[in-house]
Amino acid sequence: MSIQHTLSFPIQQFETATSYVSRLALWCGLGSPSDLCLDWGFRWQDFVRGDDALFDKVARLGGACPFYLKRWAVRTTAPHRFAVSGQEGLKSSLIRTRLRVCPQCLVLDHEKGGQFAMYRRHYWQFASMRTCGQHRRPIITLPHEQHTILNYDFLGLVSTHWRNITDAANADAGQSGTDLEIYIMRRLDGEAVNPFLDAMPLYIATRLCEVLGFVMLYGPKRKISGGTGTELTLAGQAGFDALKAGEEGLLAALESLVAPAALRTVHHQADLGALFEWLRSSNLGEAFEPLRVMVRDFIFRTYPIQDGHTVLGKACTAPSRYTIHSAWQSLGIQRKRMNRILIDEGLASLDADENTVRLEGALGVADIAQIAARMQDRLVLQEVCNLLAIGPDIVHQLRDRAILAPVTDALDQVPKYERTDVTKVLDRLSRRVTMTGTSHRRLVPILDAARRVRCPSADIIGFILDGRLQSLGHDVQGSGLSGFQICLGELRALLTLPDLPGRPKGETSRLLRVTYPTVNHLISEGLLTIERARNPRSRQFIDAVTFDSIVAFEKSYVTLGQLAQHYKRASGPLGCHLEAKGVCPIETPATISWIYERRGLMRRLDAIGLKAKTDRQQRSRHPKNMKDRHEEIRL
Repeated sequence: MSIQHTLSFPIQQFETATSYVSRLALWCGLGSPSDLCLDWGFRWQDFVRGDDALFDKVARLGGACPFYLKRWAVRTTAPHRFAVSGQEGLKSSLIRTRLRVCPQCLVLDHEKGGQFAMYRRHYWQFASMRTCGQHRRPIITLPHEQHTILNYDFLGLVSTHWRNITDAANADAGQSGTDLEIYIMRRLDGEAVNPFLDAMPLYIATRLCEVLGFVMLYGPKRKISGGTGTELTLAGQAGFDALKAGEEGLLAALESLVAPAALRTVHHQADLGALFEWLRSSNLGEAFEPLRVMVRDFIFRTYPIQDGHTVLGKACTAPSRYTIHSAWQSLGIQRKRMNRILIDEGLASLDADENTVRLEGALGVADIAQIAARMQDRLVLQEVCNLLAIGPDIVHQLRDRAILAPVTDALDQVPKYERTDVTKVLDRLSRRVTMTGTSHRRLVPILDAARRVRCPSADIIGFILDGRLQSLGHDVQGSGLSGFQICLGELRALLTLPDLPGRPKGETSRLLRVTYPTVNHLISEGLLTIERARNPRSRQFIDAVTFDSIVAFEKSYVTLGQLAQHYKRASGPLGCHLEAKGVCPIETPATISWIYERRGLMRRLDAIGLKAKTDRQQRSRHPKNMKDRHEEIRL
């Protein structure tokens, strides 16, 4: 029999539209909601999907308020997407094809008005609602029917599984509701609770609380798919507590998940665990993007993401943190040099056990900029030459005299100079200037003075800095050291040096009448000694053979050249004659002049009849050799 007149069957608070039709069909004495819908001229499947025209028709014929019937109805808006009370839901967040109920609520409904009084609350179907806050009972899921459409017949399923419901209602209570579940109910009722969460769709807000709380409570290695209902309930409460402070609470929670290893490597996936996986793999539409942006910006600020590396769909264009690897690549220096500079600056330490370098703290943009600035302030040799307007040899002189100190630290594998140290030399000279403007005729540039007196330019600069040269001018048209001028007379007065402590090697070879290599051989054998000295004429450093060593040598030895001079004979034939008579020199290399021991030499020479020629005989045979010897050789 068809029902053609208007009934008076009101809808209950928070009751879903399918629950209302299920109760109405039983109240009318029909077997199922499908029969009622056919009697009223439409299909039960169309009503389940959600159609405003059908809602109006059912409300008018059944005597329900159409506003509440539509408000609490669960509608299909797109494949796997639903809406209820103005809130969006997904297949994973709003369970529609399975009946979830609070057993205590149904038992109390039955006690109040029989089976017609039992109805389905719309908030039961949210996956994050796991507890009835009123009765402290867990929400249970009834077994589903083979055909999905039968799962929407609320009273039919309740009647089939009434024994399971009563057993669950009689079980011990002990599971209290959470603030997240209260938030879901208040938001479904249209209340503004949390501006940060309210700005998101409900299915994103609830899942964010659960995933964030799950990582906070159980660590990043646990997969949320393996979490129990109790664990997810506690996780939802922990996440909701963290997000009460809004975006600041989210960032604080994310900060608490950052592990120390994040300083050394890109570690965000391991730290955020299930949260990052949810943000990375979920396709939740444009409404999901603001949350992804917040987390991605946090990752870019916190972790050493390299330039161009993609995180949550966007590439990093301006790294905020660096690993040691990305730092040395960014600066264009070698890894070993980067390690040394980080240790020198106290930014890293050496782990002796693992033989690795570990960062002590975050390596930020400011640290990299400071190292880069230090690199720019380090000048190579040619840059120093350009700044001082001098040649490399003078820079080396300044280095040897400790006026400039090269730096060879972690940033440099070749000697470099601090720009401040180089400019400080010019500043110190400028403070000692006594005359400025055009060059005074009594003054000459430092570099010219060095060439004229054969004195190293670095020595002249040292005289100025030590205050030993009083007259110093500066030509503003000159650059670097070439603009400074000194008095040549003052410089010459400073350069008076004592006599040499010995003879140069060349004079020694002429005095001993031996070749130059022979002098070096005698020095190497320890028969002659040398001393480093400056030539008073050339101003160059030389190796002088000491007078004492020459005297000591001549006491013990005599050269073939000296014998030839004494006996007024050629050295070659004389040596052969002596060797034929059995008078042999000491053993020396083939290229070294012959040398004889003095002990017993004169007696042996007398024995072989060797006599010195008189000066008259020598002059008659060699009239041109009349110049006396400069120094007498004692034989």
